[in-house]
Amino acid sequence: MQGARAVQESIIHKFPNADIGISIVWINKLSGDSEQTAQKAAAWFTDHRVAHFYDPNKISGKAIANRLGWTGNVAWDIYLFYKSGVEWAQAPPRPIYWMHQLKDSWADKTHFRTGSGLVNELLNAMTEIFGIENA
Repeated sequence: MQGARAVQESIIHKFPNADIGISIVWINKLSGDSEQTAQKAAAWFTDHRVAHFYDPNKISGKAIANRLGWTGNVAWDIYLFYKSGVEWAQAPPRPIYWMHQLKDSWADKTHFRTGSGLVNELLNAMTEIFGIENA
């Protein structure tokens, strides 16, 4: 939930009028993760720009990991930014910017962010990539 709170704080609340879409994919990665816990967490978001998906087989996490060169792994707690109009087809497109919270893992350490660093990086990405000023 730390990452979901960071998205809420740094994107949803700071950019209430931004013409963006946010997709949150909930997967079973930690003990206690389930469809029911995903539904409870999803209820925390009331913004119309947020779409939730439940992926118990980690299909999206595997596809994202493959796209980022991490074949054989599952991406989770990852934040991807795409230009407007980009669509996912057979495989996810390459993001224009991304970050993750996968400490001590196979993921690229230069993109690791957590806590206030994650909040700040999400905020910076919105401002720099999309030229959107927060409210």
